[in-house]
Amino acid sequence: MLKHDAIQIALLDIVNSTGTSTQSLEHIRTESDRLCESIAHGLFAIGDMMTSLGCFADEESQNFSSKALDNQTVTQLGELIKANAYFLNTLRETSSQANFNLNSGIKGVK
Repeated sequence: MLKHDAIQIALLDIVNSTGTSTQSLEHIRTESDRLCESIAHGLFAIGDMMTSLGCFADEESQNFSSKALDNQTVTQLGELIKANAYFLNTLRETSSQANFNLNSGIKGVK
């Protein structure tokens, strides 16, 4: 998994740069908020799907195939969820910092 926070650092460098315009900060904040919402909905959908698959797996009468949830599939779903959580956190931090800069931070001090 990601360990260096390179994407988060790069985004925050842009947001905190004195050369970033107010319009750019507003666009970054808006896009980050919208992406956060989309990722959150996607993660809830994956959770709902996993809950449903778990119900099927518990029912012997459903004749559930273990191939649908083999170890590799479960590992990949786990990595997908972790990557989305990382990106969600990065976007929230970016949006929050852009909002701070727009309201009172670096941009407000000019």
